[in-house]
Amino acid sequence: MNVRKLISPALVGLALLLPGRSAVAQQAGTVELGGFLQLDRLDEALRTKRLGGGAGGRAGIFVSPRWELEADASYTQADPEPSRTTKAQINYYVGRLNYNIPWGGMAGNAVILGMGVGGDRVDAHSDLILSPDIGLRAQLGSALALRFDVLGMLAPNPQSQTFKSPAAPTGRNDDAAYLTNFLARAGVSLMLGMQRPVVAAPRVIDTAAVVDTRAADRARALQDSIDRANRMRQDSIDAANRRMQMERDAAAHALADARSMLNAPVYFDYDKSEIRADAKSALDAKLPLLRANSSMRIRIEGNTDARGSNEYNMALGLRRANAARRYLVSQGIDNVRFDVVSYGEERPVDQGTNDDAYAKNRRDDFVITVGGDNISVPK
Repeated sequence: MNVRKLISPALVGLALLLPGRSAVAQQAGTVELGGFLQLDRLDEALRTKRLGGGAGGRAGIFVSPRWELEADASYTQADPEPSRTTKAQINYYVGRLNYNIPWGGMAGNAVILGMGVGGDRVDAHSDLILSPDIGLRAQLGSALALRFDVLGMLAPNPQSQTFKSPAAPTGRNDDAAYLTNFLARAGVSLMLGMQRPVVAAPRVIDTAAVVDTRAADRARALQDSIDRANRMRQDSIDAANRRMQMERDAAAHALADARSMLNAPVYFDYDKSEIRADAKSALDAKLPLLRANSSMRIRIEGNTDARGSNEYNMALGLRRANAARRYLVSQGIDNVRFDVVSYGEERPVDQGTNDDAYAKNRRDDFVITVGGDNISVPK
């Protein structure tokens, strides 16, 4: 088996695995601990069977969202050729600098490009090695991941004498100085310290406060009327005018409350368009006003946070707007009364780059396009 011929197909396979969705980089400070099994294609200078097998472990830390410092240690055993009397055991000790290219929508998923420097020990001999690496990490959950690597162990010093043993029958083995082994590894990693998503607290509309305000206004108007009647009859006209003004004020307050309720946004989880429980409550609060104003039209505007490509976010914003429309239509509101549009990440309400700001920007806005001047408020 020629491992060199597997490297190009492996690169193409990794590229095909990258999905067309928002990629999430790793969090700095995350620690990766893992173990692996490995298949080693051995240099013929070792006078062993060409394939050997072994195992090892790794430990790494992310110094930035994409750069990781890593160390690994492993061993491989191989059966001898007839010219060798014992099995060969090769130990590898390598420190690496890895660059992680995120893919998919889960933090930790990455294509890994790395270069390592270290040493190996073959029988009683050791030497410097360089170790290029290409790998793939795929998260299984919040902490556990699968990892696959294809790498080389290259002795770059052709004048070294250490790999000239075991010696050829003539006393020298010049080819052994260019020791080149190739490995394929498969294992699991434990990702410690990964960032957890922050879920925004549900937005609650205090309808009880609106009811209490109206009740207080009516009680105050009634008491004023009794006091004025007890004082002087001639004040009755002024009292009536004041009551009318108070009713107009109450109607204006109710109209403002109704408009605010119709315009209230609903919020979504990261990379989701499903209606959450708090969003359902906000949509249910709009239903009495929509039923009482049958000529009213609403434009539902879908928005996203800034993470992800423009094209993906425009599509996600449109899915969110359509999700709100489908829910309202399912409650008996005519579909033709709604228009939907997506602004993607173009209209953030918070310019911040933290989770609280992102949560405020993942929303549907509701704009009254027809019938907003004269809103009938149901009793």
